[in-house]
Amino acid sequence: MKVNELKCPTCGAPAPDTLAPNQQYKCSACGSILVLTDLTPGDQIMCPQCKTLNSDDRRFCTQCGTTLKAYCPFCYVSNDAGNTHCRSCGANLRNARQRKKAWLAEERQSHAERVAAWKQAEAESQKKRLEKLLDDLDEPENHPMALYCINQFGSEAVEPLMNALRTDSDPDARFGAAHALGSIGDLRAVPALVDALSDPEPAVRYWAVDALGRLRAEAAVEAIGDLLRDQHKGVRERAAEALKQIGGPQAAQVLKDKRKRWLFG
Repeated sequence: MKVNELKCPTCGAPAPDTLAPNQQYKCSACGSILVLTDLTPGDQIMCPQCKTLNSDDRRFCTQCGTTLKAYCPFCYVSNDAGNTHCRSCGANLRNARQRKKAWLAEERQSHAERVAAWKQAEAESQKKRLEKLLDDLDEPENHPMALYCINQFGSEAVEPLMNALRTDSDPDARFGAAHALGSIGDLRAVPALVDALSDPEPAVRYWAVDALGRLRAEAAVEAIGDLLRDQHKGVRERAAEALKQIGGPQAAQVLKDKRKRWLFG
């Protein structure tokens, strides 16, 4: 049964859809002042949304799903969801719900701000830590630990490492950066590693070609092939190994042609 099925007891006019328990209303037809009190049996509850009667033990309306029960935030007694005041302590439930809603919204906003501040602080801390690790590449004895730690940053370290490979004046730092890029395995590093194949320092060329081999960088095959005639034996041997790592017809042909030119050319 719904409220819109009720009628004014004086003239029989239908009750308005907005009618709520314990509130006065004026009949639009005859002007009678009426109050909807206990229109339901004690074991039923009216949905405040669609006015459907539900069993008193239900938590949600069978018609529209609206919550039927609400707990007083002060005395925790269960009340019908449409009640204005708590049936036990008399607290204004509507005001209490509004205050609780505002408090929850404020708390969510505060939590979001705390999380954002924490993430920013963490990002700044990680940035400084990575910068320190890149500085450690200036000394070869620091390389093992620095390279291990840099590798933990993964793709986040690629751009700083590429920058170090291209611009650092210390060759130890440059070959350390090339070594780290090979370990991380991000293809974004290929252009910087190809440029490093012409570095004046053999160690930088060696670790650059080593990284390109690990990356299976097919785009670098021709540039790697040029190192088969490098003045440094270790670089030549690593270039040949890198071409084998990359594999494929192009790498095999470059390896064959470049070696032939080197031997007979």
